Amino acid sequence: MVATIGRPVHLDTLLRSLADQTLPPSHVIVVDQSTNTKTADVIDTWRDRLPLRRLTSARGASLGRNTGLAALGDDYDIVTFPDDDVRLAPDALANAAAAFATGDHIGVVSGAVNFPGGHRSHRISGGRRTVLTKATVRTNTIEAGCFFRAAFLRGVGGFDETLGVGNPTPWQSTAGLDLLLRGLRAGWTILFDPAIAVYETGYNGTPEDLLYRVKCRHYARGAGRVYRRHYGPRLIAPILVREMGGVVFFLATGRRRRAAWCLQQVIGILEGLTGRVFSQVRAPEPLEARRFYDTSACSATGTGEPGE
Repeated sequence: MVATIGRPVHLDTLLRSLADQTLPPSHVIVVDQSTNTKTADVIDTWRDRLPLRRLTSARGASLGRNTGLAALGDDYDIVTFPDDDVRLAPDALANAAAAFATGDHIGVVSGAVNFPGGHRSHRISGGRRTVLTKATVRTNTIEAGCFFRAAFLRGVGGFDETLGVGNPTPWQSTAGLDLLLRGLRAGWTILFDPAIAVYETGYNGTPEDLLYRVKCRHYARGAGRVYRRHYGPRLIAPILVREMGGVVFFLATGRRRRAAWCLQQVIGILEGLTGRVFSQVRAPEPLEARRFYDTSACSATGTGEPGE
């Protein structure tokens, strides 16, 4: 199930990768939040190869995902929520199903999301399946690479619509992390499996890009909000120390723009932790229009990505 807004070319790539799966999907739901017909046109070109349904909703990634879940009802066992600018390796669905088959206690299987430039969504090395904990789930998952058991979602609930890109609050990220942490609290197992490969196809920004810096602040707010809900001081303190270390490091090496970018992330996390927006930072275009991913040392979510 994918929520999409105004990126028909990337969506076409995603749908192609779903059509090429060795284990074909039983349902493909696209929740279209665009204001034109281009997304619908792309969907129509794939109807003969995929079991497609097109829905519409107001903007917001979490709202779109919940809309898709409601449409599925009870007619699914496993569901994934790829971003509209990724493609799945041909064996991704088959490998996810194999991972779930190892135990009914497994509520979520997280694959490896690979970003342009060689950056990855996880820090676990060794190329083996690993059970994630409250401390490690933050740095080794991203929604685009997660597969959810139906019983997990029915028990834990869907995405919090006050979190995530496009929602009307300041907390523009980390709805997936919030959902995973709720699942861990309920006793579910979350498994990381590097055999499941997902590839980001979108734009990879830099700290020199104004929109990138603005988005990092928005995403960091959402991360801070989720840290406040689920993490105590023992886990929050090292995150802030690491982020501040990025500011100091880049200042010491003469990279002032990168230092300013890291500082914006620190401020954003503090905004989320306190529940207060200290100042408004505005993007030169709608936040949903483009996504940016951090490939350097400083990162609000800890995974090197914005959380959505």
